[in-house]
Amino acid sequence: MNYLIKNGSIIDPARRVATVGDVLVVDGKVEQVFDMAEMRAEQGPLPEGTEVINARGCVIAPGFTDLHAQLGEPGEEYRETIASGTLAAAHGGFTTVCAMPGTTPALDRAAVAHQVRAIAQRDGHVHVNLIGAITVGREGKALTEMIELAEAGCIAFSDDGRSIADAALMRSALAYAAALGLPIMTHCEDARLSAGGAMHEGAISTRLGLPGIPAAAEELMIARDIALAEDTGAHLHICQVSTAGGVACIRAAKARGVRVTAEVTPHHLTLSDIWVLGSLTPRPILPTPPPPPLIRGKARRVRAPELGLPDWLVPTALPPYDTSTRVSPPLRTAHDIEALIAGIHDGTIDVIASGHSPQSRVEKECEYGLAAPGISSLETALGLVLTLVHRGEMDLVNAVSRLTEGPAQVIGRSPATLRPGSHADIVIFDPDHAWVVDAARFVSRGKNTPLHGQQLKGQVMLTMAAGAVVFRRDNFGHSGRSGPQTSKLSGILSANE
Repeated sequence: MNYLIKNGSIIDPARRVATVGDVLVVDGKVEQVFDMAEMRAEQGPLPEGTEVINARGCVIAPGFTDLHAQLGEPGEEYRETIASGTLAAAHGGFTTVCAMPGTTPALDRAAVAHQVRAIAQRDGHVHVNLIGAITVGREGKALTEMIELAEAGCIAFSDDGRSIADAALMRSALAYAAALGLPIMTHCEDARLSAGGAMHEGAISTRLGLPGIPAAAEELMIARDIALAEDTGAHLHICQVSTAGGVACIRAAKARGVRVTAEVTPHHLTLSDIWVLGSLTPRPILPTPPPPPLIRGKARRVRAPELGLPDWLVPTALPPYDTSTRVSPPLRTAHDIEALIAGIHDGTIDVIASGHSPQSRVEKECEYGLAAPGISSLETALGLVLTLVHRGEMDLVNAVSRLTEGPAQVIGRSPATLRPGSHADIVIFDPDHAWVVDAARFVSRGKNTPLHGQQLKGQVMLTMAAGAVVFRRDNFGHSGRSGPQTSKLSGILSANE
């Protein structure tokens, strides 16, 4: 079908566009973008069979790209399948997903890559890119046949949640990847420092009596891998940065010209280690309060005094030791969160990635230290990011850029855009739509999230991949209304310009 998406706030970071207007999709491609300043008559007659989608009050943006998602298949279908994972991606506004190699068997051979590509072409709801393993079996002992993996369609290499302890082996991996022109995506954690740890090492871990993972475990490995990337000239991408020291190390490396990029997850941007502490008297979540008043273009930052946390996302619904809060790297401190947000602002951190890691009930319903780390995050990623936008801590256009332009640059692809002639990978989201997270209603097989019962503000209403609607919330866009073509996003847009 053809579509005319009307009356939305158009944000297209690749073209540096933030305006209000219409988008016409014809035969799977963006045919034209009409700014409201243009004469309506210039649109001319619509192609036959065009569906009109009313996006008043919503943002129209290029589809998001997720650099870091575990799709489970092959071998771990009990956690996720490509069908369920890509459908969850569509619900979250992602039209491209990079599948990490932490499968069984690992994506360490061309045959496995061909198998995953075939499944993705058959069952995938959105585009799927493959990340090949750096080492055989992700065991950190011998390099994979990286050339064969690249020829089989892998766009980067990673050992997905595992660091390579052998510095010489890591240096060789970077050198081979540099020759192929592909990035190495590394999880930075010194396993000797983090061994036995279950959460961030600090006051909260001491209070709970849980073994901690020090920030130094991440920061030492970031510094080592940056030094090796500087030596080889390779493109190093650091996955899921979580510490202030890590941000500072990456910032310094970029300043001296090292080819390094970095990502952060929505949960590391918004949730601190106090979520592991939870509440001894869990209570229902209160209705979402109205956004803080704007003061000189920025929202007043309100804190919950009893928790020392930013407003309205508080772990009052969780008991202590709730295993849904166990992730790798662990949730850090409020100081680390502030550093991560600053890294987004100044370009030190290039990408917001979901870090989607679905787990089964068996893997989570156990002692905290025995629980598998991970959050099912594709369907809540946008809501968490928009929490920061509503607080005035992140620019809306910058947030969309970190979900679209940033990841595309890391993997050497042209970013999704609304430029006429481009493939229609589009997301429409309502930034003011308040909703309660209900893990039972996730389309992902992973229901593991500490956000169950929390109210978020901002939700995907429609996702379009290659011109096909792959997700539509309820009957969105059908009930067109007459009246002035305005957007309730205008306040946020003007506040962050």
